[in-house]
Amino acid sequence: MSKPKSFTEKTSADDTSIGFDYQYYYFLYRLLNLKTGESVGLEVKDDVHTELQNDFQLLFQLKHTVQKTASGTVIALAELDSDLWKTLHNWAKIICDPIDGRLPSAAQLTFVKKTEFHLVTNKSESKSNEFLKLIEQFRRGEIKFAVVKQHVQGLLTKSQDKTIQEYISAVLALTDDILEEFSRRIFVELGEDDVIELVKRAIHEKVIDESKLDSVFARLDSNLRSDNFIAIKKGERIVIKYEEFFTRYRHVFTDARSNELSLPVFKPVLPDDIFAQVFIKRLLEISDLALGDTESAIDYTIQKMRISRYFEQWVQSGELVVDEVDALHKEVILRWTNEFRGAFKKCTTLQEVVDEALVILKELRRHRFKVSVSELSLDLSHGELYHLSDESKIGWHRDWEKM
Repeated sequence: MSKPKSFTEKTSADDTSIGFDYQYYYFLYRLLNLKTGESVGLEVKDDVHTELQNDFQLLFQLKHTVQKTASGTVIALAELDSDLWKTLHNWAKIICDPIDGRLPSAAQLTFVKKTEFHLVTNKSESKSNEFLKLIEQFRRGEIKFAVVKQHVQGLLTKSQDKTIQEYISAVLALTDDILEEFSRRIFVELGEDDVIELVKRAIHEKVIDESKLDSVFARLDSNLRSDNFIAIKKGERIVIKYEEFFTRYRHVFTDARSNELSLPVFKPVLPDDIFAQVFIKRLLEISDLALGDTESAIDYTIQKMRISRYFEQWVQSGELVVDEVDALHKEVILRWTNEFRGAFKKCTTLQEVVDEALVILKELRRHRFKVSVSELSLDLSHGELYHLSDESKIGWHRDWEKM
């Protein structure tokens, strides 16, 4: 028996939100499978639709549930499941929609013959769902349509739910020739729970190395969501053609296929005391940073943390090996040594020492360092300087090792 939900849980947007995300990521999955001359739409002709070259279309209804069985598995799609019959009801209404000029049966039949109807859900298979078994047998030519219709009529009598009865009645209201063609074109895809993994698999099939899947996914996801938001704000429908998708997002893929290192999404967790960090103290010593300048201190900290995290991820993913990271550290320390050695010989006052230290720091901040064959951005290069300073490998003040 499931645990009763509190009022807050009942009104939570979590279930609705995951349903929208499920729909969106399936839309992205269909985008990644587009071919020349095809297009994909989001909430236009259906939850998701694909238009093929030969005036043929695929309609997709997406149904996601967070309901679990007592054993913790996703519930099955029952024969009288509301998701199933609401979907079939919606399609029946689309087929005979007079607004789209499909009141005459001939227009309905033409529409059905050029359409496939796909229900995609994370619900699992139910061994007792005879309707789905009959639909599959009918599509394979193993039984006559009359068997399917008779079973649906039996379900109408069997159901005690008025809403389900209305859904089934709408389906049975189609004429026999149309209902027969419709039944032949119904496809139910069960157990599609991890749509994000589905998207990543499609990205991988675009000849993208596994080590870069997460960064490509993040870039594509972020840019597509942003573009969709802008389109909706303008009152435009979200329908993307293959050529448009290729033009707009191809650099996401070409960048990933290059030898450049991936730049994964980075969400820093800042230390409790920003100013207690070693590298921050080194900057305070030469007045490059003021004690109250928290904003700059945070920026520098993020730069340091980002490059440190990237080193770990690049090594873990196989994009770099440890000796390449070590070689970078040695190169940067050598450049620092060249600037630092002898720089303070003419300094006679503490202010001159500070001024000379600032010159060294300013010069090294101009450098863009290379790791393996990839040149780091200025942001990451600065992070490398702060990383080494935090490890007490380099400093700026003449007496930094004693301070």
